[in-house]
Parts: sequence; structure tokens; C-alpha cells
Amino acid sequence: MHYYIYLLFFTISFSQISNYLVVNTQATGMAGAVVAEEGNSWSLFFNPAGISEIENSFISIEGSKLYSYNWLSYYNINGYFSLPVLGKVGLSFQQLETKYNKITLSSEETVSIGQAFNLQKDRNSHLAFGYTANFIQWNLSKSAGPSGDGSDGIALGNIHAFTIDFGILASLRNKYRFGAFVKNINSGSLGKGITQQTLPKIINVGITYLPTAGLSTSIVSERLIGEKDLNLKGSIKYILNPFIKIYIGAQTKPNRFGIGTEITSSNNQSISYSIITHPILPITHQLSIKITL
Repeated sequence: MHYYIYLLFFTISFSQISNYLVVNTQATGMAGAVVAEEGNSWSLFFNPAGISEIENSFISIEGSKLYSYNWLSYYNINGYFSLPVLGKVGLSFQQLETKYNKITLSSEETVSIGQAFNLQKDRNSHLAFGYTANFIQWNLSKSAGPSGDGSDGIALGNIHAFTIDFGILASLRNKYRFGAFVKNINSGSLGKGITQQTLPKIINVGITYLPTAGLSTSIVSERLIGEKDLNLKGSIKYILNPFIKIYIGAQTKPNRFGIGTEITSSNNQSISYSIITHPILPITHQLSIKITL
């Protein structure tokens, strides 16, 4: 029974999965320092303005066992498309599950749609903004009950939330980039009345410098609005050749280090793998497959 309760509360601590680094392999390897990077499969989750820079339509499938725990699994499928009238959009479905003895104690699903718009674009500069709308559902299993295994517990049901994220992205002469991203700008919340809990509202601001072709360096500051602590992140992305990219990143509070690689085939299909450390918990491994349409 104690293990059952421990798993449930561990899952609660990760509520709102779209805020966790593991939602994307590149972001995992770069420790989340991607807000000003060129748009890619991470854009829907870390700065939807980057969708404006995605040229090809593609689908990405990603999965992970958080902290190497088999009972804490995460996966998502996301895609980016150019559609008539709507323009460039991104779609995703995410799921985080906590299981014990094949019983799902808790699951969280998030369906997201994002869109980006160019405000200005020429040979020397680029300015865009974007949004992501997220519908979140949190499903809980039965309580432990007298037997302690949930077989005779009380059904706890599910709750919903709706959040909106907003981002801007600017670049100058393919050398300097600036990005800003506000998560849950509408202060979306879970529950009602005295049990209502506002989901985290987070702001990311970062700059990226590209000193030479194939190399980018980023510095990002992240702060939970209403808190004083500032989380600093830094990353390096290096394109070794047309087929291999390498990502390295680090962050503070907590101190974490990430590294990853992406291998792309001649027909523009790719597979990515990254890891990120934790000061207490085991390493998280992340794998993704990107299919260009």
C-alpha cells in the first residue's frame, strides 16, 4: 500500500507534462535551452513562433521512461504541416502514465495545436509570433481501498484544464537570435473551488549566437512567475556533417546536464537519442523518430 501511494504522489509532482524537458529529444539534449533556436520538432512545446521556420511537413514520434523507471512512461506524437488558409500549424498528443502491477494509477493526456505568423521577413531579419493551445486531462485510478491494491477502492475520476502558451522569435543576419516564451499565459487551472490549483506559469527568455556555419550557442533564463528563483540554461548545437548533429546542454536549479545526437538519412528521415541527468534520480533516456512527408 505504501508503494502504491508513493507512485501516485510521484506522478502528481510531474503534473502538466508539457512543461517537462523530456517532451522532445533535442530539448532534452540541450537541457531546455532552445527558446531562441531555429524552429524544429520542439517548437510546439518551447516556442510556437518557431513553427514559422519549419519548411517541410513531418511527423515525430518520441518516447521515454522517466528517470529509467519502467512504471513512469511518457510518449508523444507531433506533426507540423502547411495547411490552406491556416498556414503553418503544429499538432501533438502526449501521454504520461504511472503504473503498478499493470494497474494504471494515473495518466495525463495533452492535446495541443499551435500556429505561427510572420510579422516581418527579409534577407537580413525575421520576426514571428505564435501560440499553442493545450487541452489537458488528468485521469486517476481508484484509491488504494481496504485491500491496499485498488481492487476495492473509490473511483477518483478525472479533471480537465485548458492552457495557452505564447512565443515570439526574432533573428538578424543569420547570426543573432532572440526568443521569448510564456507558458500558461491564461492561468489555466485544475479542479474547482477550494481544490482548484493554477498550473505553473513560466517565462523563458533567451538569445542564440551563431559564430560560424553549423554551430549555435544559446543562453536562456527561466522563471516561474511569482517565484524569485531564476533557472539558467546553456546549450551548444553542432552540425558535424549533413547527416549528424550533436547537442549539449546544462541548467541550474536543479543542476542537470544533457547530451544527444540526431542522425539523418539521405532522404531526410532521422532518428534522435538523448539523455539528461538529475542530481538525485537516475538518468532519463529519450528516443525519437522523425518522418518527413
